[in-house]
Amino acid sequence: MFSFNKKIDPDLKAIMVLYPNKNHRILIKYVKFPDFIIKKVLSYKGIIVRKIESCNIICVKLNSKSIERLLEYPEIQYICLDQYLFLCGMSVLSANKIRLHTNTSLSGKNIGIGVVDTGVYPHKDLTLPQNRIHTFVDLINSFTNPYDDNGHGTSICGIIAGNGESSNGIYKGIATNSELHVFKAFDKLGKGLVSDVLFSIEELILLKDQYNIRILCLPFELLTFNNFIYTLFDNIFTKAVNSSIIPVLPSGSNRDEASTITGPALSPHCITVAGLDTSGETKSYAYSSCGDVKKDIKPNFSAACVDIISLNSNISFVPEKNNIKMYAPKLDSSYKSFSGTSLSAAFISGVCALLYEKKPDLTFDDVISMLKLNADIMDIETYKQGYGKINLTKLLK
Repeated sequence: MFSFNKKIDPDLKAIMVLYPNKNHRILIKYVKFPDFIIKKVLSYKGIIVRKIESCNIICVKLNSKSIERLLEYPEIQYICLDQYLFLCGMSVLSANKIRLHTNTSLSGKNIGIGVVDTGVYPHKDLTLPQNRIHTFVDLINSFTNPYDDNGHGTSICGIIAGNGESSNGIYKGIATNSELHVFKAFDKLGKGLVSDVLFSIEELILLKDQYNIRILCLPFELLTFNNFIYTLFDNIFTKAVNSSIIPVLPSGSNRDEASTITGPALSPHCITVAGLDTSGETKSYAYSSCGDVKKDIKPNFSAACVDIISLNSNISFVPEKNNIKMYAPKLDSSYKSFSGTSLSAAFISGVCALLYEKKPDLTFDDVISMLKLNADIMDIETYKQGYGKINLTKLLK
């Protein structure tokens, strides 16, 4: 009898043995006839979560016995657990207050930036004098109006597009007139499922022409390498690049040791950004994942990520009650200090928006080349810094 072991993720197989009666949230990679597979899942009393057409993926909830039955169909190529991605770590309330700024007339005007994170708080620095949160989609709690029950997403949006409204322009982001398209795919604990993130990216690609979305800020990591999941992300990043969109990811939050970058950030079809500690003498951030010593591939660039001032959130704020919109209360403090490689990715996302405002026809390769030419190499190992730290004065002159 034909063995189906090659069609199932080993981790899923082990969990099916441990929990035979439990419904498992899985990713089904199909070769053809997705509607046929959906009908089969429903006939087994399964639940269809979502379909991600660009990856040939259907996300479902199904019990162990039914999963085994599905493996028999040739239309199914592979079945894997819908694993968790994690936001790259951050800390708060530090004394160093680094501002990311440059003297330029560029502001990211009319450039759309997709952000897949924990949401975004309707902070004054993003909503006044005009609201730059153009899209908000909540895959966790299905609210319609913006909120952030973790705070991470708001800090990222602040680095990208905060205009300093609450600080008389002192604490600004990089692309203050860029337009934010935020998908909440991560919960209040900073965890997000692969299927939700892939769906978010797919939707943002579909919105590209309508909103001129040119950059995807994706501040997450997969803590362990899974080739199947890596391939899904590499494929969807390729689709984004082919649609003239640049995915930007942090290197990750492992220790700054060789070969610690894992998962989607290894893709050649994204910009991977490592973190720098510039609070004293510039050095690699202690929790910035690094590339391979022998392979000069990743990370691509590096940026400051320690004690960065960005937007605060009220993480208790609920945007709707009984289908009635609630208005965000005034914050006790408008800003906080954050650290983590996510902020490095947000910085480069904002920089890319400035480049696209200046030269709208740039390709992915053009942007990489321009950033390389205007990066300063530091006295840090290449596998920690990539091509170095972007010199904004040179880049934007």
